[in-house]
Amino acid sequence: MKVTLVAHTPGVETMVATSMLTTTSSSLPSTIHGRLVGSPEEAGEVVGRLEVQHGNVLEHNRLIWVVEATRDEVLEAMLDTRFLHFTRLGDDRWLMSGNLRAVVEYAQSKDSALTRELADSVMDVAPMVHRFMRRGHP
Repeated sequence: MKVTLVAHTPGVETMVATSMLTTTSSSLPSTIHGRLVGSPEEAGEVVGRLEVQHGNVLEHNRLIWVVEATRDEVLEAMLDTRFLHFTRLGDDRWLMSGNLRAVVEYAQSKDSALTRELADSVMDVAPMVHRFMRRGHP
């Protein structure tokens, strides 16, 4: 199985940090987002405090992968999680889309080739979320 991230919402972790701060601040989300865009370090610090009691902070993004897998492997993933969406591209090639919440929850619920590949695929676009997934989890 091979998973390649091919597209994603720009500034994924800035959106996660904005969502996190919106739950605890009286500032408008657009104000918080504007401040965090100008300070990626602050966004990283906020996301570094991530806990998933409120997983909805991880939903404000979209990630798209090309997956090379058999029909049976994809069917197993579809049965495991209803929040990753698959479209067949051709023989053993699939377009998969979802958000970080789906990836985090799936990676925490199951240790498989797909969940490991998914977790690793977000390392460059969401390094703090990747660290969160790796803390104490397979």
